[in-house]
Amino acid sequence: MKFGFFVDPDTTRFAGLRLRRLKEALKDPRVGEALVEELQVTGASGKNKLPAVERRIEELRASKSSLWFEVPAPEILAASIFHAKPLASVVDELWKRVARVQDLAAPLATWLNLAGLTPHTGPTPATGRANILGYRGGGVIAAMRVVDIEATNDPSELARSLDEMKSAKRHTSASYIACTPALVAEYLWARTATAPRWEPDALASRLRAAGLGLLVLEGDAVAQAILPQERKPDKIKLTEVAKAILADK
Repeated sequence: MKFGFFVDPDTTRFAGLRLRRLKEALKDPRVGEALVEELQVTGASGKNKLPAVERRIEELRASKSSLWFEVPAPEILAASIFHAKPLASVVDELWKRVARVQDLAAPLATWLNLAGLTPHTGPTPATGRANILGYRGGGVIAAMRVVDIEATNDPSELARSLDEMKSAKRHTSASYIACTPALVAEYLWARTATAPRWEPDALASRLRAAGLGLLVLEGDAVAQAILPQERKPDKIKLTEVAKAILADK
């Protein structure tokens, strides 16, 4: 499988999975076996099943009736690995699945602290939908800044968050959705129930259209996968948000 020489393996993602992790996964014989079954590969023999898998992927990419028509091959690989039932435990580790949305709180708080913002958990008036906020008071050099984050661990909840955050009047400097790579893949698979073909950019395009950023959490690591649209909110509203945050301390 060719991934390109100038592709960054740590920032390039397919079905939510970093390219570096995808390459590591393909070295596991269990992955090759599972892909043969998942993609209904014929003519696979020997220990290395990947050449037959690659040929099957090219067939699927060329078929207009296929879910995978014209979808990049690495995206098909990653999505198929995620969907393969025999790989459930492998997938949980690769895509860094978490049991509860609360498991995302501590890494996000650390990320906000490193960004020079004080984390605040819980809803605050005038922010719209958000469950984590980052606050920095204004000064001579830096202006006041409030960042709101909606952390989620459920694909249907993610869809609702996108709808509500897109339509809401935001009174913060920037807004993010935060989730695991597993939730990205789950969201994309959920869309196949109504979409005729796999849409690799379905989540990214909706986020960008709404001006939202994306934070992807892998254990304690937080990656800024999509940058948010920066806003200059009304100073009065921003001050109201800041006062509400300080009042809860």
